[in-house]
Amino acid sequence: MAYSKEVIKEKLFTEVNWLYRGILAIYNKQTTEEQSAEATLKHNKVGFNSCDAYILSSFARQILQKGRLSARQIDVARKKMPKYAGQLIKIAKEKEHGMP
Repeated sequence: MAYSKEVIKEKLFTEVNWLYRGILAIYNKQTTEEQSAEATLKHNKVGFNSCDAYILSSFARQILQKGRLSARQIDVARKKMPKYAGQLIKIAKEKEHGMP
């Protein structure tokens, strides 16, 4: 099912499961080096931007380890994640077409 950027942004804001999945999807697009460094090392328009890499990478690892974020972390993530709606649409299309 295709979603618009506006729908993705709304889902990220209203549904915590979408927020978690969105964070993890973008995190998985980071290179291994970027994930380890919690930073943007390659400016390839994929993954978190340099302003968000540290905090959103830490959120992704927490989701992977504990399965959840605190209420305050959710608030921060909801403010930061809408800018990644375009990447999330691209990731969904890649999955739809069987691409990694």
